[in-house]
Amino acid sequence: MLSRVATQTARASTRTIRANQFQASRTLIATSRRWAEVTATQPQDLVERSLKPGTEADPQLNGYPELPYVSIQKRVPKGWWDQQERKNFNETLHEQEDALSMWSPDVHATPAGWALTQMILAFSAIAGFGYFIYVSLPERPVAKRSYPYGGLSQELGGSDQTPKANPEVYEDEE
Repeated sequence: MLSRVATQTARASTRTIRANQFQASRTLIATSRRWAEVTATQPQDLVERSLKPGTEADPQLNGYPELPYVSIQKRVPKGWWDQQERKNFNETLHEQEDALSMWSPDVHATPAGWALTQMILAFSAIAGFGYFIYVSLPERPVAKRSYPYGGLSQELGGSDQTPKANPEVYEDEE
């Protein structure tokens, strides 16, 4: 009997939590839809709210809201009307939409200084490994073969007009 009461209480509390989560997500979606359903001819108070304090509205935008310059790639991946583009239906587009869309160049979370440090470490590790291989290889066990008289070109059937394989000139030993 006690386990049945505990089970019913747990189910009821779970339903309440789920309902509250659903209500919170509906409120968030409704708020974002209200913000997104603003037309291109904006009321002046919305334009003033979207500006940073101390800045003036851009006269070339003609009342279009100045939205923050943040890439869409940084948005949460789920909960959008169009999940691939991470947008809601009738959402106001940014002035620089081409540069901020999902298909624009990737936004990296790694700072440039740290990325440069990682690249330098990787290249120095590769160079260090190459130097280690160069140093650890044994020398040749024999000397390179050398022939007297300009590489024996006369003895092997060559002439003076034939280019010599070895540019070094040997002196005659007499």
